[in-house]
Amino acid sequence: MAQYKRIPIVDAARRCGLVLNDRTLGRTEVEASCPFCGDHGAGKYHLSLNTDKDVYRCNLCGAHGNSVTLYANVKHIANGEAYQALTGGSNTYAWPTQPEPKDKERQPAALVERDAVYSEMLSYLTLLPGHRANLRGRGLSDERIEENGYKSMPEQEADRRLLARLVRADHDLLGIPGFYTRFGEWTLAGPSGYLIPVRDKDGLIQGMKIRLDSEVNPSRKYRWLSSRDKHLTNGTRSYSWIHVTGDRSRKRAYLTEGPLKGDVASYLANGALFVCTGGVNAIHGLRETIEALGVNEVVEAMDMDQMTNPHVRDAILTMRREVMKLPNLKYTKYSWNPAYKGVDDYLLSRVAAM
Repeated sequence: MAQYKRIPIVDAARRCGLVLNDRTLGRTEVEASCPFCGDHGAGKYHLSLNTDKDVYRCNLCGAHGNSVTLYANVKHIANGEAYQALTGGSNTYAWPTQPEPKDKERQPAALVERDAVYSEMLSYLTLLPGHRANLRGRGLSDERIEENGYKSMPEQEADRRLLARLVRADHDLLGIPGFYTRFGEWTLAGPSGYLIPVRDKDGLIQGMKIRLDSEVNPSRKYRWLSSRDKHLTNGTRSYSWIHVTGDRSRKRAYLTEGPLKGDVASYLANGALFVCTGGVNAIHGLRETIEALGVNEVVEAMDMDQMTNPHVRDAILTMRREVMKLPNLKYTKYSWNPAYKGVDDYLLSRVAAM
């Protein structure tokens, strides 16, 4: 059986740069500032370091573990790497710094990092039969379903922790919307449903939307994968990113609301280029995306409820004015039978009628 070198928990805490309560040094329970929840202010010492068992636990956020996992979680490295660092003979200690209270929203990591994490995450997931049936019912083929990368959210907490552990072996999860730490261990937030990758003009995954299983209100059926409400435990907010789908070399782009709607409409329209907002009011970055695509024509294909809902109509008018600020751009509106709310529904009806 392998023999492991004992690593004093206070030594590991010093190597992490944690602030210790000097009055408790020499006791069995040494107090320190928690690096995971920020202790809600300077001079707070909610992290308890047990010098007999060489373990830690935060009495505020519940983070816990041993000397190795403390160092690994603070430095965002694997446990094996942490053990090597702690037993490598170095007596260098990080300068103690009081952790900042985690009362500010963490901003998402760079796009290339988000794309790498989400791509690997999707590689470990599968698509449940019920979710596949839902996508087929929208008109998508199995080949396109696989190509677009839809996958089901893990339902059990143990599966979510395992997923985070697998992805974290290669990537830093700090700054990735949806991931956060629970009792010091990384996991994934979000309701049950299936994931919809939201891609930029180059096909990189910016974020994820979830098509919820349990929500009956159509206007609340989709939610961004986010751990915004977990910001005290390393969670990260999401933004409403603009989704691009279809043949990106085309000079005509259709404009609609909803990443999944755009995916379906593009497929049913033989690869037409679609630019999709996350919501009728979520137009931040829309003009820049259209400009970067280099199209010379935009065709508005927003939902037909604009005819009966003045709030939707006003939002679409605001969006239209924003897009029409682009020079040398032809802007037209695509209309269809209002019996079909979305452009995807209308295109599917045409395919079914053939």
